[in-house]
Amino acid sequence: MKSDTSAARSVSASISNSDDSSKLISLLALAAGALAMPQTSNADVIFNDLGANFVTIGPGGTNSFLIDNLPGTARLEFASLHNAQNTSRVVTARLAGGYVRLRTHSSFALMAGLGATWDQIKTPNGTGTVLSNRGLIAKVDAAGHFPNSFIHLYLSFKFKDSTQVPPNDRYGWVDLSLSNPGGAAGPDVTVFSYAFETTGSTIAMGIVPEPGSTSLLALGALTLGASGLRSWRRKRAAASQV
Repeated sequence: MKSDTSAARSVSASISNSDDSSKLISLLALAAGALAMPQTSNADVIFNDLGANFVTIGPGGTNSFLIDNLPGTARLEFASLHNAQNTSRVVTARLAGGYVRLRTHSSFALMAGLGATWDQIKTPNGTGTVLSNRGLIAKVDAAGHFPNSFIHLYLSFKFKDSTQVPPNDRYGWVDLSLSNPGGAAGPDVTVFSYAFETTGSTIAMGIVPEPGSTSLLALGALTLGASGLRSWRRKRAAASQV
């Protein structure tokens, strides 16, 4: 979440223009709550931005990357694999714990564009998909390479939140780019960010809702800080002497 200076100003004005201590207590409570919330969370969507620390899985990067902060036991891993001669190389997304499913076709995980949802993901010819606990992202071998390189497409996944009884379906996405020139290079898959929801609603690929007004008020209270508290006390003391 990002702080909003206008929200901070509105919080400051609320305290300056009121003698009601309950407003201050409420704002401080919001601030305390904001400290407890992940800075990447927003309402029912948890957004994880890798920023400058994006991860590349493949010959040009690391061997694996694990998404391990899903609620419950569900885990999703990206792994780079090759044969002994290094003539066949793949990057795959696969179950690493709990229950995770991908939409696949002919062993490949299907990628989606910005804004698509789980139910909208189809094969190129519009036919149905297979739910699988693994799916290839890219492959290079003697027959060639597939698919071609792409920038910022989304892998959609479904998982079960085992903290719920019974475990409930949840949905998420991973923002990926692929370098797959074929030959002796690649495939290299880069993970830039990922998100998942916590209510069972399908989630649009690449879309992260803006923080709600309550979150902004809490951030404003944090921005106000101790100086705002001292100002409130001075104004209250002055008003009591009138």
